[in-house]
Amino acid sequence: MNKKINNLENEFNKAEELRNKGKFIESIEIFKNILKENSKFHPALNNIANCYFQLNQFEQAEKYYLVSLKINKNILTLNNLSLLNLKRKNFKKALPILWESLKIQSNQEHIIEKIAYCLTELNLNNEVEIFCKKFIKVYPKNNVIISYYRKVLFKIGKHQEALRAYKKETGIIELDNDKVNVL
Repeated sequence: MNKKINNLENEFNKAEELRNKGKFIESIEIFKNILKENSKFHPALNNIANCYFQLNQFEQAEKYYLVSLKINKNILTLNNLSLLNLKRKNFKKALPILWESLKIQSNQEHIIEKIAYCLTELNLNNEVEIFCKKFIKVYPKNNVIISYYRKVLFKIGKHQEALRAYKKETGIIELDNDKVNVL
């Protein structure tokens, strides 16, 4: 039994090494052989999906991410699947996956940025405003979140608030009542 486990571990490491060298087809074959021994080994499923993603074979990548998630719902696979959907500009599909990832671990600043991006791309202006305002309190120096917040404030006509956000983001404007001075 230990010999079999060691062999699978060696095969897994070899497949990861090939993947890291950009030899995705060879890596997929080894990971698939591992799945013949253990069909529910989600790290192999996730790595196959990553290889297909790198090969721009998005349908195949999505299929393997979804199978992996059925076995083990984890942040890494959720984030990879959301990235796949963002690359495809499928914001409606990416958004619930991002929310699910954030629900599992709430301090993922990069996921918060991606949610703000999706909400912005979907023109969900009120949601962008509320969401960004909430997370600016948590991450006051995150210029990505501030930028989405500022853009939506301009878009919905809240120009004074947008200018304050712009000042916070860039530090290059000064507000004096209704007058704006560029520093």
